[in-house]
Amino acid sequence: MHLLTVTNSSGSNAEKPPQKKKKVHGPRPLSLLLLPDELSLNCLARVPRCYHPSVSMVSTTMRRLIASPKIYVERSFLRRTENVLYVAIRSCVTETPRWYTLNLKPFGQQESGVVNHSLVPVPSFPAVPPWGMSIVTVGSEIYVIGGCVNDKMVSTVFVIDCPSYTRRFLPRMKQARACSAAGIVGGKLYVIGGCNPRSSNWVEAFDLKTQTWETVTVVHNLEVYEKMIRSFVMDGKICIMDRKSSFAYDPKEGRLERDPLLNGQWSVGSCVIDDKLYAFGRRNTIMEFDPVARFWSQVRGLEDLPDKTEGSKMVNYGGKLVILVNLQRRSTEIWYTEIELERREGGEVWGTVLWSNRVLAFEDSYVILRSLAVSF
Repeated sequence: MHLLTVTNSSGSNAEKPPQKKKKVHGPRPLSLLLLPDELSLNCLARVPRCYHPSVSMVSTTMRRLIASPKIYVERSFLRRTENVLYVAIRSCVTETPRWYTLNLKPFGQQESGVVNHSLVPVPSFPAVPPWGMSIVTVGSEIYVIGGCVNDKMVSTVFVIDCPSYTRRFLPRMKQARACSAAGIVGGKLYVIGGCNPRSSNWVEAFDLKTQTWETVTVVHNLEVYEKMIRSFVMDGKICIMDRKSSFAYDPKEGRLERDPLLNGQWSVGSCVIDDKLYAFGRRNTIMEFDPVARFWSQVRGLEDLPDKTEGSKMVNYGGKLVILVNLQRRSTEIWYTEIELERREGGEVWGTVLWSNRVLAFEDSYVILRSLAVSF
């Protein structure tokens, strides 16, 4: 006979309810906000600039770090600098230039496949003379030389630091000038013309190391005009255009010579890329000038460029050729075309249009005064 033992719930043999299993938590991911500023800046410096507005919205700490000038020092150390495009524009109703920068949106394209980058205003950009200034870029800095203020030529020179939009003044030139030629060769900033050609200070050089100006003697017997239209540095020489001719100034030799071959295709809206000059040709073509081989050639593959008018500009944008175009006279729109250049076997240069679209529209007509690129 088997005995059946029955116990109630309070007995020792009662069935106990199953116990809940304790969750085992792994180590929490480390938040960027908990890191020291030095490490956070090192991480943020690796983030492309187009994402900075979004990152700034995460917290006040992120906003503070993104706005810190130290992030650009870190970007330079990590070799993560990016090219930044600036455009100075003057409308028909004001003399004051307004500065814009190319806003690269993070995802760049809409569903239709059209790139939607745009030019946006930079209200904090330091004021510059409304007319006649010369500009040279070095890294993240813009040198602004001379110009006209209240209808008078000035001898002031200042440097704009683009990451912070602050400026610092350099010693004044000995000669007030406007529409001068300028370029940096061998550690010196050379400023040529923009004043009476008979002036004893027609050419001045600013030593970037000692921060001092000196008058430079130039050997030439040429007729030159007071105002220079365009200038750039190519092959160690400062190439100059006045309203009639083109010249090349060699700082090593101290000699100024006329260059009729350069004058053949050169236009105001040209630029230099890898020591080659690019200029607008006829019928919407792009021409390249080789200063060593001394000849012009057409850039291939660019037969469908948009029509241009006077006032269109070219920019060296990190080795890419950028064209800012007024489609019509007294236009209210700016169209942007970015071209990648490729040198193929045989030496021919081919261009590929990466994207082209309208980047800015106004209510009134306008003039593109300057277009330039810096890196930071």
